[in-house]
Amino acid sequence: KYPNRAIKFERPAAAGGSVGSEMRAIVPFLEKDLGVPIVIEYVTGADGGIAYSKMSQEKPDGYTILQNNLISPLTLEMTRDSGKYSVKNYTPVCGWNVKYQVLIVHPDTWKTFAEFLSEAKKRPMSVAGTGGHTILNVHVVEAALGIKLNLVPYKSSGEGIAAVAGKHVDCLLTYETTPKPMLLAGKLRALAVLSRKPDPLLPGVPNLKELGHEEVAIIPAYGNVMAPPNTPKTMITVLERAIRKAVTAPEFTKIADNLGLFIDFMSAEELRKATAEQYEILNKYKQFIK
Repeated sequence: KYPNRAIKFERPAAAGGSVGSEMRAIVPFLEKDLGVPIVIEYVTGADGGIAYSKMSQEKPDGYTILQNNLISPLTLEMTRDSGKYSVKNYTPVCGWNVKYQVLIVHPDTWKTFAEFLSEAKKRPMSVAGTGGHTILNVHVVEAALGIKLNLVPYKSSGEGIAAVAGKHVDCLLTYETTPKPMLLAGKLRALAVLSRKPDPLLPGVPNLKELGHEEVAIIPAYGNVMAPPNTPKTMITVLERAIRKAVTAPEFTKIADNLGLFIDFMSAEELRKATAEQYEILNKYKQFIK
């Protein structure tokens, strides 16, 4: 019978943070369904590289699982020679949430993405740069739309938001939940979500497909679960079913709403395809990954 003892979920980061909150929220639902304890282990070091390398060497017995954002191990694999793993060799379990980045401006400036793009084709725009994923998306947008975005470095998305609110920079790319309070207060305006589907966290904000810009590659942060290489399918099926049941439970969706989580379930096979797609996109823009 599987499982018959505690399952360990490894997180490639220190305790705390949004992804840690997501995992702690789902654990009680998984424990109830699987009938065994779920232990969260935080594995720090090398921006997550130690955890990813460690997972590639774990026993494929279904009792040690990795919870992460897909974009993180992929970019590390492509930029760190010291990485001793390959994401494509992990055994996909499922994806269960997704984060997209959104283009934010001051409300006194552009009212639509079309207005912003029209001016961006005439002059370089300044954009707050707050991390690797943001910087990568900035270059992807530049290349696809034929515009110039001058990166102004900030230490956090909070600092970037303050810079846009103070009109120190023209715009910011960041995940949806961080600027939402200021968006609701009318102190910032969201022009576009870098996705091809409506974002329930930002109702009414158009996505790239709605805006007619499908030439922009989509690089979301998929919250997913993976197992060590060669984990048997029978165990994967049990875990996939349990996580699907947990994240679609009405009690959990209320928690997800409070956390600002966009629940978007992907099966093991869908996660495998999404991983291959992300490899292809990231290889195309590898020179911009930092």
